[in-house]
Amino acid sequence: MFKKIIFCSLIATCLIFCFSFVLAEETEEGLEITVEELDIEKPGIFSWFMNAIDTVQIWITRDPIKKSELELKKASRQLVKAREFVQNNADDENLQNRFNQIDEKYQGFINRINNRIQQLKEEDSNSDEFKNFLDKYTNHQLKHQEILQKLEEQVPEAVMEKIQEKRQEHLEKFGEVMSKLQNREEFKERLSNILNNTRQRVESRARIMNTIEELEETVEEGIKGAIQELKQQSTQQGLEQGNQKGKN
Repeated sequence: MFKKIIFCSLIATCLIFCFSFVLAEETEEGLEITVEELDIEKPGIFSWFMNAIDTVQIWITRDPIKKSELELKKASRQLVKAREFVQNNADDENLQNRFNQIDEKYQGFINRINNRIQQLKEEDSNSDEFKNFLDKYTNHQLKHQEILQKLEEQVPEAVMEKIQEKRQEHLEKFGEVMSKLQNREEFKERLSNILNNTRQRVESRARIMNTIEELEETVEEGIKGAIQELKQQSTQQGLEQGNQKGKN
């Protein structure tokens, strides 16, 4: 009887430990962009293997949209790699150099995507395939900004300043390219759809809105007006939601 009690106690302890571990893992993941949201894999051997396959596919495919989608995945993997390195080596004296190396590769992928989609805009900007890619690209660029914002909170001040500098460069380039690719209403609708996506977490929506406000400083006047309208709508929605909660 005593052995049974001990055995049951051990089982219960193990179950509680496992449940707590899973809950903590889910809570931690819930605070950051997941690899699933970026359509990639967790860092490791499998991710390295898939990255190698994507490299080969980029070499052999002639479809510019497919090339861009593959390079977007490779860019996302670079940022997730940077995040993992920072989380595991926040006090490493070579952290800034390591981040610079990863960021250089990331920017290489983004530059190639930007050049390619600007050329596609001139050739066939009305295709559904092109519009769908712009939706995905805009969404992922905002997620990339969120990853970089959170990295700023986890590193020493000197590295934080470097990440801020790089993040601002990426944001300005993104704003410049997107201004060339779409008109005021298209841009507004694209950002509005991302903000109103019910799968977006509350924290993500707040960070996305902050990024959009920063983006306002980098775009042309027409697009800037669309962002201002979007900010007004967001404020109004917040007030309405607050009033609704008050009534309940």
